Amino acid sequence: MDKKEILDKNKRQNRNTLDEREQRIYNASFGLGAVIVGVLCLVFSIYKAFHHEMFYEFAAIITAYLCTTFLYQYRNLKKSIYLVAGILTGSVAVVTAALFFMVYV
Repeated sequence: MDKKEILDKNKRQNRNTLDEREQRIYNASFGLGAVIVGVLCLVFSIYKAFHHEMFYEFAAIITAYLCTTFLYQYRNLKKSIYLVAGILTGSVAVVTAALFFMVYV
C-alpha cells in the first residue's frame, strides 16, 4: 500500500469522527451555549424578582448544569474540589426544584 491509499483508507474510516480542531470548536460551542443559558436565567430571575415573583426554576436550571459540569470534571480529573462543588450544587438544584414544585403545584 502506498501513502495515498493509506490516507484514503484513513479518511473513509474517520469520515464520521471529528478531527482535533472540530472537537475543540464543538466543545467550545457548549461552553458558549452554557454562558448564554446562564445569562438568560439571570435576566429572567432579575425580572421576576423585581415583580416579586419566585424564580426557583432558573436557580434549579443553573445549579443542575453546574452540578453536571463539576461531576464530569471530577470523573475525568479526579480533583476532590470538583466532587465537593458537584455535591453542593446538586443539593441546591434538588432544593430549588423541590421549592419550585411546592410553590407552583
